[in-house]
Amino acid sequence: MTYDDLINDFKKVGLNPFDTVMVHSAFSTIKNIEGGVNTVLKAFKDYFKDGLVLIPAHTWDSMKKDGDIMDVKKANSCVGYLSNAAIKDPDFIRSNHPTHSVCAFGKNALEYIKDDDFATTPVPPNGSFGKLKYEGKILFIGCPLSKNTFIHSIEEEMEVPNRFTEHIYKFFTKNGDKLIEFNMPKHYNEKCEHISENYEKLYKPFEASGALRRITILGVPSYLLDANSAYRTVKNILSIDIHAFDDQRDISEYL
Repeated sequence: MTYDDLINDFKKVGLNPFDTVMVHSAFSTIKNIEGGVNTVLKAFKDYFKDGLVLIPAHTWDSMKKDGDIMDVKKANSCVGYLSNAAIKDPDFIRSNHPTHSVCAFGKNALEYIKDDDFATTPVPPNGSFGKLKYEGKILFIGCPLSKNTFIHSIEEEMEVPNRFTEHIYKFFTKNGDKLIEFNMPKHYNEKCEHISENYEKLYKPFEASGALRRITILGVPSYLLDANSAYRTVKNILSIDIHAFDDQRDISEYL
């Protein structure tokens, strides 16, 4: 597999160079691409130079207690190899969210991520993930829908109960000489350690609505999700049952 193969795959699956694309990936599934992760990042930057590429750079696993500091330049991400490569890439800008930052590249990258500076929750509806509902696409390369951080933003918007700790943490983000204070809860649910595991139930609803397409990227089974269509589908489900994603029970009756 080569740089040209990846560029051609972008075209084949219908990605537009002007798109806003959030990329979730399991890099271990991407085999034998010449140049490794640097080739992948270069392809994204070259193809979407007139659009916007967003790569999650979460640090929720290491931000555990009051006073913890997320260093934008140094803090490793807990969500994969591609995200840690993007953190080190000088062409990407990392947002200041202390637990759910993103790395952004493209036109208006800084403008897009700036509202993360004012976050009071893990995945706010007006933050880098929540804004995807307006015009974004979400690309899952070799990874499942349980990695879909975007759904957290919809649950926050719909004020789904039992999603946060009662404790409000005082976190800090260090960006150069600037230290930003954040006061927010962390994700918590008494029934399920990781609510996102229940987002797997959305495969059928997303396909039924036309939001989700099964695709192939670099020979890897992948998915492409239209965020606005997904947003409307999830909002409809939650308007019927606000607890729809509390567990693994079937939600087909809501379709």
